[in-house]
Amino acid sequence: MKSSNEQLKNRGYATIEDVDKYTDLSEKELLILLKSKEPYKRTIAIKLLANKVKLNNEIITLFCNMLLHENKLYTKIELCNALSKASVESAKIMVNYLGVIGKNQYKELPDKKFNKKSYPLPRDIVARTLAHMGVEVLPELIKVLKSNNVVAIREGLDAIGFICFYNSKDYHEEISNDLISCFNEYIEDDIIRWKSVRAFESFNNQIIIDLLTNIKENDEKEIIRIEATRSLNIIKNK
Repeated sequence: MKSSNEQLKNRGYATIEDVDKYTDLSEKELLILLKSKEPYKRTIAIKLLANKVKLNNEIITLFCNMLLHENKLYTKIELCNALSKASVESAKIMVNYLGVIGKNQYKELPDKKFNKKSYPLPRDIVARTLAHMGVEVLPELIKVLKSNNVVAIREGLDAIGFICFYNSKDYHEEISNDLISCFNEYIEDDIIRWKSVRAFESFNNQIIIDLLTNIKENDEKEIIRIEATRSLNIIKNK
């Protein structure tokens, strides 16, 4: 059953025609519209601000804080689209929100293995947005690995692994070294260990292969041993 226009608007969906009605609003008026009780109007305000206004730190922080509390699907999607447009400038602020928005993050190891040959999309909404922003945001994500913030590190690993899996390998040696250091520092954290093993599949070098082989044979958690085997197979078949 198709959703009615009213139902879609209540979930934050705005049509081109809806947006066109507000294109003449000033920045100040759009900022007021951001606070509308009607979700689709918040979506319109986000879209127009992202297209008409320079995404400075103030706007980026505003969007991140909105994402923290927004519960309407299409409005959240528009917030992520807007944040991704500012790239590195957005990333510097967005990394502070890794792991703190929503409840979709892994809190314990999964029971089922991941069978696909692709790299999974991060479950954390900020990590997912950063993952789609490309290699330019990697330096900010690497800083997260050295932040001592376990919650952020867990989600940052997903974004790093995703970006490196689908992009050029020129910069990979330095990043793989950072990942190995993170793995060793947080080796007692099952989630970080498991996500590191998955991220390792993006790097085809002997140090990573030897480490994965050791994990496959010796890790105490079966799901991590399975993930190490999968990563080795991915590397082998690249």
